Amino acid sequence: MGSYVPPGWPEDLPPPDTEAFSAKVSGWLLDRCPPQFRATFTVRRHPSALAHVALYHSKATVAGQREAYRAARRLLAEQLSADALSGVLADLEATGHEVVSTLREVELVVEAMHGERWQPKL
Repeated sequence: MGSYVPPGWPEDLPPPDTEAFSAKVSGWLLDRCPPQFRATFTVRRHPSALAHVALYHSKATVAGQREAYRAARRLLAEQLSADALSGVLADLEATGHEVVSTLREVELVVEAMHGERWQPKL
């Protein structure tokens, strides 16, 4: 039987306690960090450091997305047509769901790296 992972676990990352997880987690975390971190040798060598950066970067991205959504009407109402503003808000909402989902995935991966394991709820 395979390892159980909770809802929200990244589809492109194997469960913890597998060799595949250990082999892929650093690359997976790098994909969620600012692109400049691919050139940073020290951070790339330490998955716990990557996890730290990915977690805070994801939190900041969610906060920035939420602030952009909140401010859009106020800042763009006089510059855009009503249809264009509605489109911008719809795009921000859609991408907002993506960044929240990414944050949840990163949080779960960090928990797994700290030894958390989950059991299915009956």
